[in-house]
Amino acid sequence: MIRGIGVAACVASIFLAGSQAAMEAQQAGAAKHKVVVISLDAFGAESLHDPHLPAPTLHALMHSGSYATAMRPINPTVTWPNHTAMITGVNASRHHVVVNGLIVNQRTDTAPKIEPHTPKSELVAVPTVYDAAHQAGLTTAEVDWVAIEKADGITWRFTEYGDPDGPIGQDLVEKGDLTHDDLTHFGKPSQSWRDRIYTLAATDIIRKHHPDLMLLHLLALDSIEHQTGFGNNSDINTIAFLDDRVRDVIEAVREAGDLPNTTFLVVSDHGQMSVHHHLDANALLKQAKMQGSVATNPTFAIPEGGYTLIYQKHATPASTAELKALFQGKPGVREALTPAEAAKVGWPTPAETNQAPDLLVYAENGFAFSGNSSGEFVTDTKETGAHGYPNTEPLMKEIFIASGAGIASKGEIPEFDNIDVAPTIARLLGVTLTNVDGKALEAILSGR
Repeated sequence: MIRGIGVAACVASIFLAGSQAAMEAQQAGAAKHKVVVISLDAFGAESLHDPHLPAPTLHALMHSGSYATAMRPINPTVTWPNHTAMITGVNASRHHVVVNGLIVNQRTDTAPKIEPHTPKSELVAVPTVYDAAHQAGLTTAEVDWVAIEKADGITWRFTEYGDPDGPIGQDLVEKGDLTHDDLTHFGKPSQSWRDRIYTLAATDIIRKHHPDLMLLHLLALDSIEHQTGFGNNSDINTIAFLDDRVRDVIEAVREAGDLPNTTFLVVSDHGQMSVHHHLDANALLKQAKMQGSVATNPTFAIPEGGYTLIYQKHATPASTAELKALFQGKPGVREALTPAEAAKVGWPTPAETNQAPDLLVYAENGFAFSGNSSGEFVTDTKETGAHGYPNTEPLMKEIFIASGAGIASKGEIPEFDNIDVAPTIARLLGVTLTNVDGKALEAILSGR
């Protein structure tokens, strides 16, 4: 049952006003369809199935609309690639985002690194649904979305970094929600504090600017699970906090007068699993004399939790085979994949983009690649959390909840691929998104 006056009022509004009022408004030509996408980073599908989860808002949305048994992420199961998949309708083999940023300095004599401050035009190789919406004359907004920096298709934004000079940040300062100094040092407080500010930014945009498409990304669950692991009270308490943030967004839409014609999609980008051992791929490469002054073909690894990307200055089929043999069968290694092998599970190849690795190595469950700098390939660690494992792992699977205008009350629906989200958004907004691999979720759409 729904508890709390705020939650009850919001959800009752959805139940009573949603589908019928939206249909009447559309017939009268009085209102455009709007879509609010809320991504709760690292919210695994397994958690949503807990009947005692303290998430009354999410449960109410599930009851009034449709929700998936699970949503399948793309490979790699990390934040930026999957957020990009959900707004492009294609996997990493086509959009080319394989880490949380742009990989630079790969295939040189020195170690590569990840550059997060990269314009979307350089990072994402295909059009997005917000581009299509913007081109159709719709108002778009993003708060803490990813792979979206300086995107031309966004009308209103409040970035991950809390721009102190942006109009939305200035609005929040004028309202007394935070100070200019808070924005200047935005990364210093807790992730939960930032998620609260992200929510305030999103609700400010909703009330003032009535965007046709809002993309909101909240990170508190991912943050705490990386610190403490999966399936504990820290997770549960954080989910309760995030449920309140979803309620805040719904309430803002109601106050803006847009509830009857708004669809809410609540998604995640991946799940999380607990880790007890760290792997240092660069330590193994150093031991094999593939780094340093003795290296004839310098080779470096970028650790990404459940996987690591290996880049070699002069990769050949023979050198790649040697790399594969170096990692295959080592403790904690699930499998090592050549580019051709990785392409079979949705990864791009080096021939398609310089972001693709010369070797992809997956960790076993309970192990994660990191830069532990111990000099040993395997080290024990206190329980932490990681993702990036193959998308076939149950704990990597995502949530999907749809409710509000244009959504049928189907209850639980079968598992599907997250590349279906973008064409579903496009269908709801009435815009065209071409050359995608995903398909609109026709079974849950009503009145469109």
